[in-house]
Amino acid sequence: MNKKLVISCTLLLFTVAVTAQVNFDVTIAEKKRIVQGSEIFQKSDDEIFANAMLWAINEGPVRKEEILDFDFTKHELAMIYNLKKDGDVAYSCRLTLRASSGRLFFLVNEIKIQGGFFGSFQNFDKLNPEKKAKHKDIINEFERLNNLKIQELFEYVSNNNPKITNWRNVCLGKIDKGMSVDEAILVYGKPINVQSEGNKEQYMFSSFVYVYIEDGLITAYVN
Repeated sequence: MNKKLVISCTLLLFTVAVTAQVNFDVTIAEKKRIVQGSEIFQKSDDEIFANAMLWAINEGPVRKEEILDFDFTKHELAMIYNLKKDGDVAYSCRLTLRASSGRLFFLVNEIKIQGGFFGSFQNFDKLNPEKKAKHKDIINEFERLNNLKIQELFEYVSNNNPKITNWRNVCLGKIDKGMSVDEAILVYGKPINVQSEGNKEQYMFSSFVYVYIEDGLITAYVN
């Protein structure tokens, strides 16, 4: 068989495997309901974690510092993780991600359901699906929404190719000329404002942090 055809088929199979519908069930660990699992990617741990971090920044807080915890050297992060139904938050959880040996591991725990008085959150662990059919339906709906969100995460990690030029600086929370837009976002979080003119861009991360980009690379900055 033609070598190029073999490579193309292999890549196609890998893409199908990653983008196929994921299915992770709620399990019990130390009397708490959790969801955990992993996926393997044809990327380095730095690239996997960079994508996971970029997804978390875009998914959640405006400021990177509002993610609960993160460690670039250990390739770990934790964040508040909301699942929405019909546009409204239905569940609030804690999502922990870790990249290791070409694999992205995830843990969803501290799950709470919105539905109490005045929209307050209730403890997911108190559900009794063995005795109440409604509680079983709630768990099934959570699994459905969570699987969709985890699939979104996996597809982002698989398909996005972050430009990493200086991982050491990213770990130190520093930027420099020649680094990429992705690295600036990893250091500062989601930009407040972006202005573009041709191949030049100005990223505003706060009232005193500006990064100037040309052809996707940092040419100057004020911080």
